[in-house]
Amino acid sequence: MRKKRPSSINEKTLLNRLLKNYALILVSLILIGMISIGLNTYWQSMGRGKITAQEAVDMISRSINDKNLQGKTMLNGLTENQEKINNLNHYMDTSISDYLNYSYDQQLETGNYLFLPSQVKNFYTMYDNVESIIMVLNNYDDYYLSTAKDKNGKKISGTPRLDNKFYLAYPITNPVTLEVLGSFYVEFSQKDIVDSLTHLTTFEGLSAYVFSSTGYQLLTYIEEKDTADQTLIQQKMNETSLLPIQKLSEKNIVEHLQTTTGFDILVTVSKEKILTHVFFDLRILMLGGFVLILLLLYLLYRTFTKYSQQVDIIMDSMALVSKGELNTRIDDQETQFELKELSKGINTMLDNIEQYIADIYKLEIKQQDAHMRALQSQISPHFLYNTLEYIRMYALSEGSEELADVVYAFSTLLRNNTDQAKTTTLEKELSFCEKYVYLYQMRYPDRIAYHFEIDEALKKLILPKFSIQPLIENYFVHGIDFSRNDNAISVKAHLVDGQVQILIRDNGKGISLQKLTLIQAKLWSQQIELHDSIGLQNVNERLRAYFGVSFLMTINPNETKGIALELSFNDPSS
Repeated sequence: MRKKRPSSINEKTLLNRLLKNYALILVSLILIGMISIGLNTYWQSMGRGKITAQEAVDMISRSINDKNLQGKTMLNGLTENQEKINNLNHYMDTSISDYLNYSYDQQLETGNYLFLPSQVKNFYTMYDNVESIIMVLNNYDDYYLSTAKDKNGKKISGTPRLDNKFYLAYPITNPVTLEVLGSFYVEFSQKDIVDSLTHLTTFEGLSAYVFSSTGYQLLTYIEEKDTADQTLIQQKMNETSLLPIQKLSEKNIVEHLQTTTGFDILVTVSKEKILTHVFFDLRILMLGGFVLILLLLYLLYRTFTKYSQQVDIIMDSMALVSKGELNTRIDDQETQFELKELSKGINTMLDNIEQYIADIYKLEIKQQDAHMRALQSQISPHFLYNTLEYIRMYALSEGSEELADVVYAFSTLLRNNTDQAKTTTLEKELSFCEKYVYLYQMRYPDRIAYHFEIDEALKKLILPKFSIQPLIENYFVHGIDFSRNDNAISVKAHLVDGQVQILIRDNGKGISLQKLTLIQAKLWSQQIELHDSIGLQNVNERLRAYFGVSFLMTINPNETKGIALELSFNDPSS
């Protein structure tokens, strides 16, 4: 017998191919897991970025509204009546000593002491976010300026400079004649907004801009030094007075709000920074994944190398037999465990190996066919339910509760569809419908709301299966508008004076009055020909046949949008 000691793993052995396939499967699973986690983390981060932008817009809007209310309150305190308007004019028209004498005279005459510097100084005490106050009256060349350092203020010649400051402007109006006398400016501190924006996000790349109704830039907050977006915004505002929302959306998550008071609030979050943040968060996962792959490959190689060498010995002997050297025997001293037993078995069967190979080949073909038929016969609904339940439990173990809920809902729908029962209870029918709507809600998050309600006395009510579901399906096929985010449907089942009433309402597209009249007339008729409303026709006929003449289906326009469909019939238990 000729022996051969292999120096490396034989590339032609099945074991080596299995080893490669096994390693490939393991590596693929690890990579798929890493990619899935990475994508999930990325989309979650994008979602957090959008939420952050929305929160930033809401926060800035609330802050501006508060400041705007404070500014109006201050202006009202200075101009709410003709006496205060006269007081402003005297301040601007006279010296401070003459104005002081005027204020004392007015106090003696009216009992009210109106001294503009004191009034303005009180505003700084009332509102700690006020930085400065400016009043410009049309009939005077001077304007009044008060700052946090000089709260009493003074008159200054010229035109006030409002650049790079958070000024809110209000017209000074005569309360009697409604004549616009000038302008009132309040500079508010940006610190509260900046501090809130700084603590709002866990990743960099947040920028916020606020423009007044006249295009004046009140606030600029940029976390990064890159000013490309800021330059673009300023350029477009100068050219067209419009914000470049579409252009900014290419590289940013953008949230824009135009308040009722005329302010434009724009918040952007850099997608590049979010991606950088995701890579930074996943660096340990990626490093660990690659280390795990290398470790698995090394362990597999070490484990299977010796085993493969013993297989090579058997393969070499078999190769000699295939060349006609039937006296060849395998040295079982060089093999171990199951390979040793295999070597002994081969040695005892070499004389009849050709016949055995033919028999085994035929038997293997037959076994494969039988096994395939057996597998095909075992794929039953019960198998599918068990598989879906396994997926649901696995999702729960991985913390994916939302996925588990979706799988559970789908499994329930599948079980209900394959169930051969012709009737069901109202509670089960509505539970089935609720899961049907829930799956739509998962497909279109934040776009669909639903509400199901059933009286306790009606839960065990028997009715034909699939009596309510087609009516709800009609809404999702014909009535819903997926471009909106306020779609809603409700189903309520109540027992009123011995009558079962099931009300299905939605706020969808609705039906034209002419078509609604035609459908309603045919629903009341004994001959129903609703060729374009198969769901209504089918349900109407089935329930009328089941509950008798007491059954009535009506369809009417909803109070706001959509339709209201009502099923009513006598309670069979009464």
